[in-house]
Amino acid sequence: MKKLVILAIALVLLTGYALADRGIDPVPETQGIVTSTSVNVVGNFASATELQWRITTDTGGLPSVPVLDAEKAIYESTYTEDTQSHGVGLMLYDKELDVETSGQISGQWNIEATKQIAFIGIDGAYVVSTDNIMVDGAANPHNTDQFVICPFADDVSYDFPAFCNRAEAGSTIDMTVANVRTTTTDRFVMPSSDHPVELNHDLRVTELLTDVPSVGFASAYMEVLIQEAGAGGSPEDETLMERIEFFEETSVDGAITLFDKLMHYESGMVR
Repeated sequence: MKKLVILAIALVLLTGYALADRGIDPVPETQGIVTSTSVNVVGNFASATELQWRITTDTGGLPSVPVLDAEKAIYESTYTEDTQSHGVGLMLYDKELDVETSGQISGQWNIEATKQIAFIGIDGAYVVSTDNIMVDGAANPHNTDQFVICPFADDVSYDFPAFCNRAEAGSTIDMTVANVRTTTTDRFVMPSSDHPVELNHDLRVTELLTDVPSVGFASAYMEVLIQEAGAGGSPEDETLMERIEFFEETSVDGAITLFDKLMHYESGMVR
């Protein structure tokens, strides 16, 4: 049997002379949400998760945005996961989700989710599973020394210029035999801008057993839009200096020995 191998693809985006995302401070009262799911069943299965998160430093709060006040910022993030079996099958499903609203530094996450699926359909049964994560940030210019701990940061630029950046990634599977793992993370609420905004989504499809490939369809994508003002200009002179649009999607359909796709977005003055 001919083996199909899709090599890992990694994406790192950072704007050039513009300084990219500065993240956002947490609100004084923070929350943590943690769920853990483990299922071993012969039958039907369904699970769904949805998270919508908006946070702003605008003095009028979320109801007043738009318009965004001077020197203020707003961030939005969403995460969804939906898994359903269609027909009777053997399903092993493990899912860990951790949502943390406090400020996180490099190597820590505001949203972190891992999912593992092993499935064998009976009489043509199949499993469909989708994941999606998005982070979107916009801010007006503000003094660099108000956001970065490093005392030399404003030697590079005395202000964080205006920006409006959005990154999204996700994946879908539709399989009669499946051995699938997904890992999904993002960070945008931070104690300082010494850490970059990040978004990651990884999809890995492998053999169920040795010489027993996963069978069906798998796809993963990333989409990014960067809009940035230039560094070093006065606030009243802020104008769009850089625009980047990026889209990539990879799909496979058939007997899958390996499909491994890694997608990474990183944006910040320090990275």
